[in-house]
Amino acid sequence: MFNRIKRLVDRGLDKAASAVQNFTGETERRNLVSEIKTFYENFKRDLSKKIHAINLVIEAFNKKIEALNDYRRETVKRNINSLGKFLSHFGTLKSTGQFALEEKQSQVEHPKKQLETIENYIDDVDWSKDEVFTKTFFKGVMGVRRETKKLNISATGKLGELKLEEKRALKLADSKQQFVKEDIQILEMYQDSVKAISETIEEKIIPEMELIQAFLQCDEIKNQILANQAIALKEKTDISLLAGTIHHKHYQFIKNTFMFFTISRKIYNTPVLTRLMNNEQHKEERQTVLQYGETLTEQQELLKETMVG
Repeated sequence: MFNRIKRLVDRGLDKAASAVQNFTGETERRNLVSEIKTFYENFKRDLSKKIHAINLVIEAFNKKIEALNDYRRETVKRNINSLGKFLSHFGTLKSTGQFALEEKQSQVEHPKKQLETIENYIDDVDWSKDEVFTKTFFKGVMGVRRETKKLNISATGKLGELKLEEKRALKLADSKQQFVKEDIQILEMYQDSVKAISETIEEKIIPEMELIQAFLQCDEIKNQILANQAIALKEKTDISLLAGTIHHKHYQFIKNTFMFFTISRKIYNTPVLTRLMNNEQHKEERQTVLQYGETLTEQQELLKETMVG
């Protein structure tokens, strides 16, 4: 009998407590806090996945930047030096200059301050049972009702703000990931141009320069023999003497090669890609790199037209 009476009393107290909680808005507050907590955990999880995905793409970009820098530092430098050695016989060259690295991208970090702000808000509105009891004891049911109602209105508005903030943050993360992917595409386009320039020097220009230099030396020796002069090769050759002659192609080739040397030097001592990326305008960046490739192709055609070998 005693236990039955106790159960009836407990049910009565529960109903009374529930009625008080509904009246004061405590039930609504608990539901709102629970919803905000669930939202926050989902938001933190989704944002973490997005940031991880972005950083994987950034890591891929940085590896390609490392490869590009290594190629520029080693292969391009070697070809510039070889080309400069030949061209120094035909004119004065500017210094190659110091090597300049293309910059890597920094990893994206979690917005700790933003997340801490949400966590602090949750702590403020997530009253414990002791806090609810204390407020009720000192302020009375009506006092707690007014405070809780005000908090619930604020919490409802805050939840709406957080949902908008979530959409903005996730959309921004998607945009950043896409942006880095486009950076990789532009990097690869630029890398193709750099490789083409270096290979043109190594496979086309240097062999042709060797032929031209050998021809000019033979022609000089021939003229010295015909003039009964002691054979002595000049340190520098005035290539302009060939302009307008039957050997005009040699003159034009050397002239075009000086332009190629200028392009190669710029690749070596200027972070062209980094400067381009800092503009943050991919449409313009892509167009600039395309134009760079077109200019290179034109220069290659000009060289091809004046090659003998």
